[in-house]
Amino acid sequence: MNDKTFASTPSVPKTSTLVPKQRDWAKDLLSIPSDGVSELTRLATLAAGPFHVLNTQVFRQNLNAFAAVCERHGVDSHIYFAHKANKSACWIPAVAEEGHRVDVASGEELTGALGAGVCAADLVVTGAEKSQSLLTLALRQRVLIAVDSPSELFRINSLAKDLGVVDAPVLIRLLPEEQPETRFGTSMAQWLRELEALREQSSNGIDCRGVTFHLNGYSPAQRNRQAHKALDFMEILRIKGWTAEMLDIGGGFSVQYCEPSQWEMFREKVIDSPDKRDYFHSGRIPEGLYPYGGQGNDGPEMLDEILSGVANSPSVERIDKTSTSLAERLKNGRFQLAIEPGRAALDGCGLSVFPIQGVKWRDDYIIITVAGLSMSLSEQWKGSEYMPDMTLWENPGSDDGANYMGRPSGGSNCLSRSVGVCVGGSSCMEYDMLTWRKVQMNRIPRVGDLVIYHNTAGYQMDKNESEFHQIRLPMRFVWEGRGSLPKIDRPLYRELV
Repeated sequence: MNDKTFASTPSVPKTSTLVPKQRDWAKDLLSIPSDGVSELTRLATLAAGPFHVLNTQVFRQNLNAFAAVCERHGVDSHIYFAHKANKSACWIPAVAEEGHRVDVASGEELTGALGAGVCAADLVVTGAEKSQSLLTLALRQRVLIAVDSPSELFRINSLAKDLGVVDAPVLIRLLPEEQPETRFGTSMAQWLRELEALREQSSNGIDCRGVTFHLNGYSPAQRNRQAHKALDFMEILRIKGWTAEMLDIGGGFSVQYCEPSQWEMFREKVIDSPDKRDYFHSGRIPEGLYPYGGQGNDGPEMLDEILSGVANSPSVERIDKTSTSLAERLKNGRFQLAIEPGRAALDGCGLSVFPIQGVKWRDDYIIITVAGLSMSLSEQWKGSEYMPDMTLWENPGSDDGANYMGRPSGGSNCLSRSVGVCVGGSSCMEYDMLTWRKVQMNRIPRVGDLVIYHNTAGYQMDKNESEFHQIRLPMRFVWEGRGSLPKIDRPLYRELV
């Protein structure tokens, strides 16, 4: 190989930028202290491969912000962290310490939450039809269970009687009129028939504590309308003698990964462009995209909008015929509100780091290969793309001798020129790409540098992680900010041994 390889300057590619929002702790992690050795460099040395960094302080703030919205409205509320959004162990002790609750959907999540100090009364088991072993554990601990179908309800009732459990607390999942095509829930009419049949058995194995529903998407207006309809149903349940005190509206609180104005410009330039294929390696365009610029009101603000919304056309005859907000109806009827934020609870709480293993030119842009797999950036595995820009971090340990292939002619000064970069994983699969988009960077990457993806704690970093090729999973560090020592993320019960 000689300099003639790069004798001509590569043509200018169609690149784009979408600058991610960063929390202060993440900025501190990437800052260079007076001794010249950053905390990120230390973690990279310890990990010797890809790794995730987590922060529970922001997580606590996010949960408390949701609770503060309910308090301002005078609503009796319970904030359940949706544990499925991130499997790291560090979140659950923080939930317990802040006095909040946890939404679990497996035996491992349930036992892990109990082992981390969350009371059984502060848990809810969700998911679709649950296994017999999970139901048995939940019933013995008197954990609240979200019931998806009448068949599951009768199964729980029978199991409760076998175990000698009386009035097991359940929420029944309502098939939403807003999204009748969903696979979750059962219609109001069918629930009424089956609950009556349960009563006719003279059974006291079940206590119907309330109603829940599942909605896709991030529409506050849609959630408000469905919540009002669920309250209509709960008023009927109360008349029929059921407790019906809790309305669980689930999650789906959107997150702003970047400034909304930047997202709109990005959509116009890239996603809606007639030349959009040119902005992606191999012309691979995402089938669908998360609204990275948010939905206007996001997270706690979105909850405020839901609570403020008025029911204009209730689905059934209501006891309370006045046009009031959801918050007023909850207060007037002495209902409790439960929410299950996952992504929004983890907003700004984590980032993912991948060392560069290879750099090569592909006509007018660069493909870098990182240590690690795209399974650790899960958006790719549903035909989408994680759009916020990654940060290229210059690692002091980068090997100049290994980077000759990545340099155009013209000397080292050319390393600082703007370049389009996409990112591939280290597997042998063609589709193992962390970033298909040609992201504009202000210098040429080098082997040993680090690629940092921001705000990945919510569903990104571990939803699809796999030890494919027997490659170990990325390490997880908990770092609470400047002046703190990092910890390896592990369950509390291991620390108690």
